[in-house]
Amino acid sequence: MASSLSSSPPGRRDRQKLDRERRIIQAAQRLFSRRGYSATSMEDVAARAGLAVGTIYNYFPSKPELLLAIVRRETASILERGRRFIEAPAGDPVDGVAGMVLLYFDDFMREDRDLWRELFAAAMVAPATVGRRVFEADASVVAQLAEYLDRLKANSLIRADVETAVAATAIYAVCFTWLIAYLSNDQVNPAFARMQIRRGIDVVIRGLLPELVAPVKEETSSPISGIPFIAAGD
Repeated sequence: MASSLSSSPPGRRDRQKLDRERRIIQAAQRLFSRRGYSATSMEDVAARAGLAVGTIYNYFPSKPELLLAIVRRETASILERGRRFIEAPAGDPVDGVAGMVLLYFDDFMREDRDLWRELFAAAMVAPATVGRRVFEADASVVAQLAEYLDRLKANSLIRADVETAVAATAIYAVCFTWLIAYLSNDQVNPAFARMQIRRGIDVVIRGLLPELVAPVKEETSSPISGIPFIAAGD
């Protein structure tokens, strides 16, 4: 059954569907983070949501589909709030990019880290379904970062020759690195990860080479649709 979250404007019946869908997703999020994705059954989700098991399957035909619904909801939330950076770019590129990336990171912090551990584990086990959707979610975030860099370029706040898609991928990699560190090591706390993300972005934006050294550009193509390929220099 297709998600009813996109229904507009909702009538009484649509509102009931929306309410059930939200209850199911919220129940699944809680159970996946507390018990683990593998240890949670659809029957468990139904009991937590106060609905019949058949109703759960009407909305989400399988447990992976339910996990993907969580990914879609979280991604939509991130992208919606990221729009404000694009609509009103900061005067300082580092401050603006760091603010946007830390918004993404802080969104992850709203949920228990065990939920994201389960999500990434499920992505590894089911790369054709969960893994592909997680990749698509990451790609949409990178695309929004590239759009923000395009705005900075239009305002002459970054170099005119910057390949924004490639730069956005590098910037997101800083965030993703510390997200993985946060998920894989309980000693990494959010404040430390945020500080390291900010420092990494500062290096990416300001660069490593002296100002007078011209950047080397190499024409390449990506083996993966939508993601730029960064080739090593000669």
